[in-house]
Amino acid sequence: MSQLDGSAIAQIQALTLGASFLEDVKRTDCPVSVLPKDIDVVSLERFSENRFRFRGFMGTTSIDDFVRYSVGYANADVPARCFIDADNMSARSVFNIGTLAVPGHADNVAEIQLKKTAPFGALLAIDGKRLNQKQIAEWLEDWSDFLNAFDADGQVMSIAQAASAVRRVSIKQMQEADHEDGDFSGKRSLMQSVEATSKEIMPVAFEFKCVPYEGLGDRRLSLRNSLLKSDEPCFVLRIVQLEAQEEEIAIEFRDLLISKFDGEPVDTFIGNFKA
Repeated sequence: MSQLDGSAIAQIQALTLGASFLEDVKRTDCPVSVLPKDIDVVSLERFSENRFRFRGFMGTTSIDDFVRYSVGYANADVPARCFIDADNMSARSVFNIGTLAVPGHADNVAEIQLKKTAPFGALLAIDGKRLNQKQIAEWLEDWSDFLNAFDADGQVMSIAQAASAVRRVSIKQMQEADHEDGDFSGKRSLMQSVEATSKEIMPVAFEFKCVPYEGLGDRRLSLRNSLLKSDEPCFVLRIVQLEAQEEEIAIEFRDLLISKFDGEPVDTFIGNFKA
């Protein structure tokens, strides 16, 4: 009697296990088949003319398209669930999440990730950065349509005046030495001062008005202008209370989505969801 080697025994085990699944696979909702290799169960859906059930992913940066798609695929009997992540300016609608009694696969979803507008992105890019005279003047001229400038008295300046003023800043360094001699003592002191001057009125603050994210409303952001006195003039524009502004923008996004889904078969939640 011949002896079976290890590979033959493994094949017999695979065939035996595969045969034991034949009756079970007949009771699945989606047609499946048992393959001998590694006892793998595969779906035959790709060989059918239509998919067994609808699922997919829709991504967009448009609030209106996200709402229209979500409402269009929502079911009045089992409402869709929309999870709003205001911190990341994103939201996700799940259409087949199901219920606790009849859970769904949660793989038919739509997602929105708001996109920063070009002006808002340009503003964030220079916040707190050191700019020389040429850089700040060119930035003011490039985004003049969104800017208002103010002098130390709060009077409005034109952006052309503000750009000209920062271009004409000059730095003066002065040094003064004092010497004092006595019969039994002596004293020496050295004082150095730096003075920045401009032939024109300097802007001390700006107001930047823009839509921060597509689909949201206009927002006014205040900028403080600081001049750092060194060998060459250096300017720093800093957004006043940026964190508070970002919180207000996130709240506006959240409230806007909730209002657009009001009366529709879409339940909204603040947070994230993972199936």
